[in-house]
Amino acid sequence: MDALILAGGKDTNSLENHHKLNNKALLMINHVPMIEYVVDALNQAREIENIFVVGPQFELMPHIGGKVSKIIDSTDSIVENIKIGIDYMENNHRIMVLTSDVPLVTGKMIDDFIIKCQEYEAFLYYPFISKEIILKRYPNTIRSYASLKEGTFCGGNMVILSSSLFNQNKSLLDEVFQKRKDVKKYATLLGVKFIVKYLFKCLTIKEIEDRAAKLVGYPVKGIMVSDPEMMIDLDKLSDYELILQVLNKSKNS
Repeated sequence: MDALILAGGKDTNSLENHHKLNNKALLMINHVPMIEYVVDALNQAREIENIFVVGPQFELMPHIGGKVSKIIDSTDSIVENIKIGIDYMENNHRIMVLTSDVPLVTGKMIDDFIIKCQEYEAFLYYPFISKEIILKRYPNTIRSYASLKEGTFCGGNMVILSSSLFNQNKSLLDEVFQKRKDVKKYATLLGVKFIVKYLFKCLTIKEIEDRAAKLVGYPVKGIMVSDPEMMIDLDKLSDYELILQVLNKSKNS
């Protein structure tokens, strides 16, 4: 399986402003750009063959140019960047798409996720983990959670998808991304009943899978994982401090 890293974000937040960056992928952690940790993990994963990156080629090449198959210049649109990567990769049935801001992920975690996905026949696989597991290992981390009938969960920063699913649903994905912060528009897309069940915490994982499958026209599967590091993306100064602490502890052990 090939992997596609998204590293083209130009939106700046407090973290990037604090470090005077235009691209979060180049945030230095122990003198190593954050994206390089992700690239190294993918290179260590036995299930990954080739690595492609969509991001600013000129800025990324000195750091990871020798570790990836290709760096493709990006746009300001996440959905368009995925399309650029998929178009370049060609004829690739299933690919892993992940962000550049999960420096704690390891090759073993990536392999374990891929192997779990192989147990199910689907066109889109998405990892999630229980809140309890995250807080047991990292009690001070602040993450976004969804409360469902089965419990409270956090989603990961990677997916495995079929290129055909993406190409046939690009306009839908554009719409979902544009509406991601508008509950009323989400209700139009997903249905009021779906939203109400979610608000009352009685929506099930199976109902989400079925609704997603109906929207995209292909089977969708949520994959329960046990590695919180897959969910710890670097968005805030507190994330940076936690990740630095974990990496230094791992380095010294």
